[in-house]
Amino acid sequence: MRKQQVSEIEIEIDGNLVKASQGDSIISIADREGIDVPRFCYHKKLSVAANCRMCLVDVEGIPKAQPACSTPAANGMKINTKNDKAKFAQKAVMEFLLINHPLDCPICDQGGECELQDVAMEYGSDVSKFNLGKRIVPDKGIGALIQTDMTRCIHCTRCVRFGAEVAGIVEMGGTGRGEDVKIEPFLTEGIQSELSGNMIDVCPVGALTSKPFRYEARTWQMNAVQSVARHDLVGSNIFTQSYRGKVKRVVARDNDSINETWISDRDRFSYEGLNHESRALKPKVKIDGQWQETDWQEALQFAVDGIKNNVKNPDQLGVLASKHSSLEEFYLMQKLARKFGTENIDFRLDQSQLSIGSSLESSITLKEIESIDHALIIGSYTRLEQPMINHRIRKAALDGASVNSINSKNFDFNFKTKCDALTSPQKLFSTLQSILKAILLKTKKDIPNDLSKVSPSEIHNAIADDLITSKNGVIVFGEHLNSNPNSLAITNLIAKIALTTDLKIANLTLSGNSHSAEKVNFIPSGKGMNAMSMLNDNSKAFILMDVDCEFDFINSKLASDCFNREDVFVVALSSYDGNALQRNANVILPMASFYESSGTHINFDGLVQSYSASVKSPGDSKPGWKIIKVMADLLDLEGFDYVDSSQVKDEALQSSKAQYSLNETNIQSVDDSQVTTHWQYAPYATDNVTRRAKALQESNIGMIDRAYLSKMTAQKIGLSDDDLYLGVPISIEETVAEDYVFVHTNQARKA
Repeated sequence: MRKQQVSEIEIEIDGNLVKASQGDSIISIADREGIDVPRFCYHKKLSVAANCRMCLVDVEGIPKAQPACSTPAANGMKINTKNDKAKFAQKAVMEFLLINHPLDCPICDQGGECELQDVAMEYGSDVSKFNLGKRIVPDKGIGALIQTDMTRCIHCTRCVRFGAEVAGIVEMGGTGRGEDVKIEPFLTEGIQSELSGNMIDVCPVGALTSKPFRYEARTWQMNAVQSVARHDLVGSNIFTQSYRGKVKRVVARDNDSINETWISDRDRFSYEGLNHESRALKPKVKIDGQWQETDWQEALQFAVDGIKNNVKNPDQLGVLASKHSSLEEFYLMQKLARKFGTENIDFRLDQSQLSIGSSLESSITLKEIESIDHALIIGSYTRLEQPMINHRIRKAALDGASVNSINSKNFDFNFKTKCDALTSPQKLFSTLQSILKAILLKTKKDIPNDLSKVSPSEIHNAIADDLITSKNGVIVFGEHLNSNPNSLAITNLIAKIALTTDLKIANLTLSGNSHSAEKVNFIPSGKGMNAMSMLNDNSKAFILMDVDCEFDFINSKLASDCFNREDVFVVALSSYDGNALQRNANVILPMASFYESSGTHINFDGLVQSYSASVKSPGDSKPGWKIIKVMADLLDLEGFDYVDSSQVKDEALQSSKAQYSLNETNIQSVDDSQVTTHWQYAPYATDNVTRRAKALQESNIGMIDRAYLSKMTAQKIGLSDDDLYLGVPISIEETVAEDYVFVHTNQARKA
């Protein structure tokens, strides 16, 4: 239900007259006024449980102390939070909570930031009335990311409420009664949520702590740097905490307009990949098929000479970059390419349709998503692709918004959907045509000739009805459109539907820092070739920036075959040095990772957020922008006289973003009987760092490795339950469209 207008009241709290809204809880008013009220179960982003009773306060006229979290303020109310009555009640609760709590603070990772420890300092006693033995609660493992020590649990139920209310998956709960109450997972598989790490943050004691961080350092020993997470389009605000030059932990930083107080697990735990054994630490060159370590001067000169010797025409040079690069790296790399004379520039390595017209800008902000009354999700599993944007959609759904989806598989969303239209990729265009025609018929508008033979079904009409009646709706389309050969036509059709129904658009086909790439025009212009064209053309040299040849391309085999040609010279700026890169490159220039360099991220809203290096880069690795600058100098290119990355950022932000226009296009002819495959990497295999984060890979989501197809499709291609498809185990389900295989895996692409 939508919030209603409330009246203003006046109350007295600790002798101070303050204004408040009718119905505000006492604890929220106290927080706003800077008055400290102890609490454990209360959290500003969760529902009120009122089960710890630590926040008891004295309300004039009421005999017993009242919980501040669940007591609404009333006009004229007089409240005391620190008089004898309130203090006595709070200390009694504190004593009760400590009856069974273990005395293991010296080894608890929560030490130094433990709410129980802090409150006990003021409200605890050195002598207890209770002298019975403490109970011990056996632990149940809940996955690779969260360490449980449930003997420390005080039954605040924050973790339970977070799962039910924010993550949208009821995974934790209380079992038993009285002395036997335990908080534990319902399922033996452990926690399944992509936001599970936030349970660590909301836990006020050391019952839930970070498993990768266990016994790594004390909180007061670490240096915390404000930073920006790079995996989701929102650019979640984080603290990167380091000890002795190594990142030890990443935690959320409050920013209500971006990530509130939450972050996704891949943003929280991906730092583990920084210390992987495959880190590129020294420059390397390949001479006569053998790799040799060298110094920076020789490696850079080798790279520049290789480009000059192989490229007789500037158009023979191709420049490709990861979508997770920084704004500064994108800007300098495209500047180097264009100064050199080539327009062969691209970051869209995982897309099949690369026409400029296929890009459609979002017309809604993160905050606005929460207030929508309807959402149509097309070609996207938002929960795993964009967890923090999905969280906003879920909030809208809980507030009464209806949600419909059009996907090739019925995904396990964490909110209720009204209609789920199951359609294969090759039939998606015709499905959207049917919905558009239904809209035009219902609104009595002219029907164009290309829709004359289209016949909307019942579900098409139902979706059309919701789009028409929506007053503040949005069409969300996601990553599955990247691999659809008709993505341009589909995008144009989505735009027409949005225009006809006056709906907003949320384009989630992009990820990482793609908005920065678009800002500085890191795409070909004029006669320049896109990523796919470069791989199919007679290019003689490539510069790859943080690119993984096995994972980043929509056709990995095509990319590998191209880079492995004897007449092709490849310069790789990379944070990691693996077998695939060594097969495909001639020079490896070790580049600092995201956490080890300053940079800038542009998020879904177009918000520019800069960050500093959290730690020094290991070995001889250097920030990407510095490597590019020196390469440009050695190529005798002008305009690279930068002293620090802020100068690059300022110049980059003056760039004019390319203007995209919708293009009329004919849909490609696709045989409906043809089986199509959509290969999507598991959420923790999307970039170089997450792929090497051990705990993420061992989590339930990290181990996703399935090819999903219907019974009919399995019969058509001769597969059964125990078979493999492209090296991936299969699951035969009726939740998958016909003539379609959805491969969701953490493996390298087999194509």
